Amino acid sequence: MVNSWFLVYLFLFFCLITLFSCGDGEIRERDSFFVKGNAKLNTGEYQEALRYYNEAIKMDSNFADAYNNRGVTYAEEGKYGRAVIDYTQAINLKKDFADAYYNRANAYLQLQRYEKSLVDLDSVAVYYPDSAYVFFTKGFTLAETGRYNEAVLAMNQAIALDSSNAEAFVNRGTVYYYQQKYDSAEQDLQRALLLNSKEANAYNLMGLVATEVGNYKKAATAFDNALSLVAYQPFFLNNRGFLYLEMGEIEDAVEDINRSIQLDPSNSYAYRNKGIYYLRRQQLDQAISNFEQALDIDNNTRKIYYYLGLAYLESGQEKKACESLYQARIKNTEDAELIYQKHCL
Repeated sequence: MVNSWFLVYLFLFFCLITLFSCGDGEIRERDSFFVKGNAKLNTGEYQEALRYYNEAIKMDSNFADAYNNRGVTYAEEGKYGRAVIDYTQAINLKKDFADAYYNRANAYLQLQRYEKSLVDLDSVAVYYPDSAYVFFTKGFTLAETGRYNEAVLAMNQAIALDSSNAEAFVNRGTVYYYQQKYDSAEQDLQRALLLNSKEANAYNLMGLVATEVGNYKKAATAFDNALSLVAYQPFFLNNRGFLYLEMGEIEDAVEDINRSIQLDPSNSYAYRNKGIYYLRRQQLDQAISNFEQALDIDNNTRKIYYYLGLAYLESGQEKKACESLYQARIKNTEDAELIYQKHCL
């Protein structure tokens, strides 16, 4: 469910004025490096962009805009820790640098430092109180922490400010899905598709909702629609694989799941689903290994403790089974309570 936006503070108007009207050669050269860095950033030539931003900073160590854009470049490379350092330096040099706060909030989000992200988003809201994207990102961040009611409120504000954004409806629908409010999720997804019939994420989530309520035919159509729009998208493949598991078509399931892992080996749900495949085949060591890998990636993976508990139970490891099922109970996982009472009390 995870999306991010990085604002590139180009400041071109300032640069052009400086380049053509300012008599200071060093300032002109500094800004020339900055503009060249922006051009390389926009074309995805990140190493060249970094080189130009480094030159600009070398000439002016107080150039906040260059630090911010160098941070954006690091973020585009997935180097979020280094991005945070540059955004922080930009903010230290320019206390009201709202774009740098927003960029740092997104970097913190990627680093799963959610509380820091929320603090920065509140800072941005002071400068941009009518920005739908600020509330959109805040809602997404709150959802990542499991604060779903607050997330919905933030999403509501985002939609009130911009009701034409299909992605906002998809993300609020995602929160409703997590809350098991499937009718509300379905309504948001229908609205998203009215706004944008090619919104692949809406079809993907529609497939998940339909899977949960047992409408497998609708789910299959939805996942196929998503994959027709974005072929070989690893999350879509994995979700269709889970649908196949629910339908009992486990060999079709593992084909999708394996392809998903090849394309993105960092998705905990793919390992969870592969574990379910092995559990169904009674290959318990492989099931436990995959469940544990999913847990290592993200211990908030839905029902992971429940499935791991079942695998331990099937393999005769009752102590470990009860420990996992206890965690599943804490997370209010369906069916965990009955199994825990039967085998662990």
